[in-house]
Amino acid sequence: MKYGGYAGKILTVDLSSGIFGEIPLTDELVENYLGGRGFAAKILYDELEPGVAALDPGNKIIVVTGPATGTLVPTASRTAIGCKSPLTGAQSVSYMGGHFGAELKYAGWDGVLISGAAADPVILVIADDAVSLRPASGIWGKDTRQTQELLAAELGRDFKLGTIGPAGENLVSYANFMHVQHAAGRGGIGAVFGSKKLKAIAVRGTGGIRVGTPTADYVAGCRELHRIIRENPVREAFRWMGTTGMLPTVNEAVGLPYRNHQDDRAPDVSPIHPEEIAKYIEHYEACGGCNVICGSVVEFVRNGRQYRTERIEHESVWALGPLCGITDLPAIMEAGHLCDLLGMDTMSAGAAIAWAMEAREKGLLDLQDTDGLDLAFGNADVLAEALAKISAREGFGDVLARGSRGAARYLGRGEDYAMQVKGLDIAAYAPRAFTGMALNYATTARGADHNKAFTVAAEFLGVLGDYDRYSTEGKPRLVKRMQDSTAVIDSLIMCMFTVDLGISVDLYARSANLATGLEITGDDVYSIGERINTIERLFNLREGFTRDDDRLPARFAEEAAPSDEGGHTVDVGTMMDEYYREREWDDRGVPTRALLDRLGL
Repeated sequence: MKYGGYAGKILTVDLSSGIFGEIPLTDELVENYLGGRGFAAKILYDELEPGVAALDPGNKIIVVTGPATGTLVPTASRTAIGCKSPLTGAQSVSYMGGHFGAELKYAGWDGVLISGAAADPVILVIADDAVSLRPASGIWGKDTRQTQELLAAELGRDFKLGTIGPAGENLVSYANFMHVQHAAGRGGIGAVFGSKKLKAIAVRGTGGIRVGTPTADYVAGCRELHRIIRENPVREAFRWMGTTGMLPTVNEAVGLPYRNHQDDRAPDVSPIHPEEIAKYIEHYEACGGCNVICGSVVEFVRNGRQYRTERIEHESVWALGPLCGITDLPAIMEAGHLCDLLGMDTMSAGAAIAWAMEAREKGLLDLQDTDGLDLAFGNADVLAEALAKISAREGFGDVLARGSRGAARYLGRGEDYAMQVKGLDIAAYAPRAFTGMALNYATTARGADHNKAFTVAAEFLGVLGDYDRYSTEGKPRLVKRMQDSTAVIDSLIMCMFTVDLGISVDLYARSANLATGLEITGDDVYSIGERINTIERLFNLREGFTRDDDRLPARFAEEAAPSDEGGHTVDVGTMMDEYYREREWDDRGVPTRALLDRLGL
């Protein structure tokens, strides 16, 4: 094909028939959508029948790389996995680090499009051009670590592996797909794998990647990107503490949701301070091609049992901790470890438990309703038991496996306490404390995803601007532009943390050009991102979403956080018309014909 950075084809796998094929990449697809999230958005829009149920064989999974994947561009080791979400009903694309994506590219594939459903459990094995489906009955029921260890022993250590755990097999609506300890989480991708009886994917590649820039220019350009990241002072903080360094700072700023968003400040987060987490670190590790090295392995003991696992990060510490009124670090790390083994999203699992804790506090649930689970705020001992029941869909775990909104609707009570948007639970940055985040939560196509426009960088950290975090002025334009630029980061695919490490919009364009030979500019980054966000919006509209779905739970407009002396609330409805105008959508949130013509949609 015309451009470098791509293998030039996507593998197709029909699990119902066992037939394999391929889809060639076109120059038009590359120029308009770049890769990763962009490819997923376009392909899922074109391939899925309107109204298909998420767990129906007609839903499809796209596993896809970006043009920078497997190249010398820093942090470009990530893999995107997309489908129609069983948690939200919207299109959902999640990202995981590690080495899986690069290996897929080295095998000669930009991605894999999976359709149908197998009659019995299978694994998909890709060894360059040799593709096969193998029985997985011997590993069905195993956790994610056991599965990967067994497959490595059978296939060889050269294979890069990804798998679902029991949560995916049992169709938990927020089940993950796991590659080593890296999770393609949120949205329930693992449940879609489970519905298709696809337990795991194993890939080994022995090829290379042709880039679209002359070698000397390519190496020099990539070296410069690495230098910018290496010399940024934030790098050392990321390496030492990952994302957890933000937790005490955000809490002090009355911006850390506590007890299911009833407050925005925990009384004491010193037990889960990053300095406390650092005490358990055994060694550091990196994803492929990354010079930040922000991952680490921890060892700890809880209730006499020794654990060795990945260090828990900001969102997981918060969701399984302060959101549930808990600051017992070993209990939180144990819960995070169990989520990884069982294969489910820490954020939605914590949010479902926190919802039940508030519902019980408000008298909507009792011990009989919860199958004996003592779901009281602050009860650290209930976490492991609740997670096991959720994964097995046993007793009240079957209710919580539906997510906070799904659980409330199933029981017919408590939806006011489900802190979510479009079914996806709100993240660890309080909407009342960061109004840009509030608007982003409300308008992002997949639901309340903080990474689709991390406005905290501009509203609090001073990285991308200096906005009043409580004001709504200028936030619609800020959110729109950050959502658009983020779509390109997700399409390259580079790590989102590079925003904090000195990589600007112009440098994201440069990263794309180095790999592909394209000549896009910073302005083009916004245009490509706008196209991706627009087609995701069109997907949602086709599935029945309306303006009414672009809203936050009423709590944030009606109740100030008790710890906030300023008494701030946020009503995203006051910003919505301006946001729609920025997007060139009509007052119903429907993209205008002029916009579609301009974007070629």
